[in-house]
Amino acid sequence: MEESDIEFLRKLVDTPTPTGSEAAGALMLGRWIKEKTGIQPTIDVHGNLHAVYDVGAKRTVMLEGHGDEIGYMVEYIDSKGFVYFQAIGGLVVPLSAAERIRILTKNGVVNGVIGTRPPHLMKPEEKKNVAANELKAMPCDIGASSYEEACQLVSVGDPAVADTGWRKLAGTRVSGRGFDNRCGTFAMCCAFIRLATAAEPPKVNVHYVSSVCEEIGLVGGRVASYSVHPDIGICCDVTFATDMDGDDKKAVGDVKLGAGGALSVGPIYHSGLRDLFIATAQSKDIPMQIHGVPKGTGNNGWSLKLEHGGAAVAQIAIPLRYMHSPVEVIDLKDVDSVSDLVTAAVLGLDDSFELLPEQP
Repeated sequence: MEESDIEFLRKLVDTPTPTGSEAAGALMLGRWIKEKTGIQPTIDVHGNLHAVYDVGAKRTVMLEGHGDEIGYMVEYIDSKGFVYFQAIGGLVVPLSAAERIRILTKNGVVNGVIGTRPPHLMKPEEKKNVAANELKAMPCDIGASSYEEACQLVSVGDPAVADTGWRKLAGTRVSGRGFDNRCGTFAMCCAFIRLATAAEPPKVNVHYVSSVCEEIGLVGGRVASYSVHPDIGICCDVTFATDMDGDDKKAVGDVKLGAGGALSVGPIYHSGLRDLFIATAQSKDIPMQIHGVPKGTGNNGWSLKLEHGGAAVAQIAIPLRYMHSPVEVIDLKDVDSVSDLVTAAVLGLDDSFELLPEQP
């Protein structure tokens, strides 16, 4: 990636987009597409960002990545001004202890912290289990001294995220909050821009969607598949990098940071698209890994497979360490390889690409 692309991804990741509050990220992506291609994206009533490159073909390919991240929602404010949260998406609750929090209110960001008791006041046994397992036991301190003062700053229903941002690590690896799945929707956005500006245009129509509310039930992907009704869906999410110590690779596959995107293979993924991606990666010398997925999973590849008659689906994933934590880690080389591979694979599609199996 060029430095300008990396800088855009950094700004996107540093922009809070908790589930249900993805608007700021969608606007960034939409304005970037318009700047790079001249195409005017739209945002639908649900918040999904749509960008369309119509070449007059019979078939439409939908490139999808969800733009939301896990977070919190203000649920209760007590008499002392402390704020209590519910989780938005799959939070690991103990990781919230001693975390800085950004609460997104109608009047701007309100800062808070989820504190912990001083070790001096803990008994030896208490030090073995410092972090609570329920958010109701984790008050957020916003500095208010009363219910009335807190209510002037925040309201029930306000979303929030951990206040951790982009950190460069060694080489091409970076850490940040919510790479799941801003790095995936960014990769698909890059592929869309490359296809829309290619010297020779693709032979299929291309529709890019940055979807909303994936973390609470694939909501945006499901409604987008109804409105777009694609023939082919290519979904990009993150997947578990299992290149550390432990036996995770025996359960979910051997996936490494820096070795390219991980192509999902298994019962729900289209065998013809699988073969196209593998052949494309080999012919273009694009690094790619294979990830076995034996059933439907919690990402929008599953929703594209099921909704509105069902599309032929391919799933490509970016390896990620420490998923659903405030310090997720990716390798930028993997993001770039996914964009390269999706672009090249779509350029290999046309209206004659066989989607149906052998007929009786």
